[in-house]
Amino acid sequence: MRSAAPRSSSIRPEPRFVLRALLLTVLTASLGGAQAQTLQDGPPPQHRLVYRNALFVRVNPVGLIDDARITYRFRLYPSESLALRDNFIGIGLAPSASPAFGRVGVLAEFQPLTLLQVSALWERVQYFGGFNFLQSFPSARSPFGDTLLSQRSGLPESDPLRNYTAGGSQLTLGANLQVKVGPVVARTQAKLVRPDFALREGDTVLYDSVYDVLAPNRGWFFTNDADVLYQPGGPLMMGVRWTMTQAFYGAEHFATGEVQEDLNAMHRVGPLVAYTFFNQDGAAFNSPTLFATANWWVRHRYRAGQESSALMPMVAVGISFSGDLLPVREGTPQPGTR
Repeated sequence: MRSAAPRSSSIRPEPRFVLRALLLTVLTASLGGAQAQTLQDGPPPQHRLVYRNALFVRVNPVGLIDDARITYRFRLYPSESLALRDNFIGIGLAPSASPAFGRVGVLAEFQPLTLLQVSALWERVQYFGGFNFLQSFPSARSPFGDTLLSQRSGLPESDPLRNYTAGGSQLTLGANLQVKVGPVVARTQAKLVRPDFALREGDTVLYDSVYDVLAPNRGWFFTNDADVLYQPGGPLMMGVRWTMTQAFYGAEHFATGEVQEDLNAMHRVGPLVAYTFFNQDGAAFNSPTLFATANWWVRHRYRAGQESSALMPMVAVGISFSGDLLPVREGTPQPGTR
């Protein structure tokens, strides 16, 4: 039977921390999918229906994920200013899938000016029980390295430690901000995430394969991608990305008598490059972009030299594209027409 350790040693965030983290997100500098769909020639229409999709494969950790958004946007006010004109409030659907899980979510976005967006996403998530996932553990101090995950997936189906099917929900609060000076872009994309899953009895944390974090069930974790990029005006963009992830465990995420400290904070940094083939306002298929990144693990419980070599980065390559499903200018062709 579990008993909570003294609250003074708990690392659960108080409600005001959640608010501070969101404010920190707004005050740091990012580019999300919304800014990538900013029109080049004038403000957006009053009503806009857009989509975007990204498909990527990753190693260290291994992953194959397709992530999509379909959003209706209502312009808040007219403006010709570059800093203000791409403003809207939006609602939409957010399906995503990998061989290990499927997700479908409801998305709300608020963008009061071109460079700033805040969002909320609620998703229903189902793990299929394959490809080593889902796996959960009784404590935030439990081991969860790739070797252990692989060994558990090979256990007999009757073994209670084997990976298993499970469903639940996930709430993600985000904020993006971008600052550009000449060809240099500084951007950040920060998220607060709260998973809520029907875990195996006795388990309080789960391995989230998307964020590579031992996530506190019914608790929060924070992740942020910060980039400094060089964008000279052509199809090529290159720069450096720093990613950090921090979980906020409560007393219930530790076993009785355990020291309540976070062993699972993560930092990685490295180059990224993207090539956009074309960008045409109002196109139904727009901004096809190839991208690649290699981030070395500066801090990780298993990937910074403990279980795998610190010389081995997280490598991801993929393609993204977006488009408008309604005309954005008078005379713009309907989707599917030329």
